[in-house]
Amino acid sequence: MKRRHLLMALVPLPLAANPVAEVQRRLQQAALVRGRFEQDKHIAGFAKPLRSSGDYLLLRGKGLLWRTRQPFASQLALTRDAIRGDGVQLDANKEPGVRVVTQLMLALLDGNLAALEAQFTLQAEAVGAQAWRAQAQPRAGALAKLFQRIELEGDRQLRRIQLIEAQGDRTTIRFDEQQREPAAATPEEAQALG
Repeated sequence: MKRRHLLMALVPLPLAANPVAEVQRRLQQAALVRGRFEQDKHIAGFAKPLRSSGDYLLLRGKGLLWRTRQPFASQLALTRDAIRGDGVQLDANKEPGVRVVTQLMLALLDGNLAALEAQFTLQAEAVGAQAWRAQAQPRAGALAKLFQRIELEGDRQLRRIQLIEAQGDRTTIRFDEQQREPAAATPEEAQALG
């Protein structure tokens, strides 16, 4: 009996009639999420990936603060209208491509598959009682020139994103130590996202 339950937990199961809605149901939606990330960038022609790690703050409706700690310190703030940080200042009103990038990244990190449906064909499946995985393939346009597909995995939280680029490079981001406390951004974090 235990073996059967173990096998059932490992076998991918199709989600309900609306897989995107089922993934959204499984994800805990909080106003604020903090956590750590580890990112590997695999570049065609290089034997080893470029690895970075740090922490992030996702403030729903406001933006994302991405702080790299290793191999060197940097900070990037993404809002719906801009990308700012460490000498970078990109405004979506002046450069329309910025809005596409920020909306994509915010939707991915928020696990907001419904927001991705307009530009991606989505497939999703359950993996056990809580876990899930999804794949997003760009329908056309600029995103199809950038990505072959985007893979997401999670449970009640987003745990992994893999961006498979059109030219063959691949970026894998793993998330852990996700928490909702402190429940408000610090004054410095709020200013960076302001």
